[in-house]
Amino acid sequence: MKFKIIALLLALCLQAPAFCAIGMVNYNEIVTNYPKAKTAYREIDDRATNLQSFLLDKEKEFKRLDTPVAKKAFEEKTAKEFAQRQEALAKFKAQKEKEISDDIDKVIKAVALESKLDTVVDFRVIYFGGTDITDKVIKSLNTKK
Repeated sequence: MKFKIIALLLALCLQAPAFCAIGMVNYNEIVTNYPKAKTAYREIDDRATNLQSFLLDKEKEFKRLDTPVAKKAFEEKTAKEFAQRQEALAKFKAQKEKEISDDIDKVIKAVALESKLDTVVDFRVIYFGGTDITDKVIKSLNTKK
């Protein structure tokens, strides 16, 4: 029985190694050079700034209130409204990030097929070797309309 297991292991080891073409991308560089991503992150920042402005305005309103009862009611109302706006911002951010990620993933897959690559990984995973397709992906994203 031991002989059969050893023979099987040797047979597997002596098989011709399977080679696969590996590509790599710098995802952060792609996002940085993708105009749609820049626009989306600018929109997210604008909405976050609006949320901060909302809070500052409400703080000024709060300081003008006289009675503790009015202040308590105002705090509760403002907290609910702030939570709703914060949740809306989080959903908007998640949606935009998903759109960007989906666009980039599609282009990476297309460039990988075009370049006859079997696997594509982030550049931080590979110490040496592999084909860098970052520039091709950026070019493809920027020419895609």
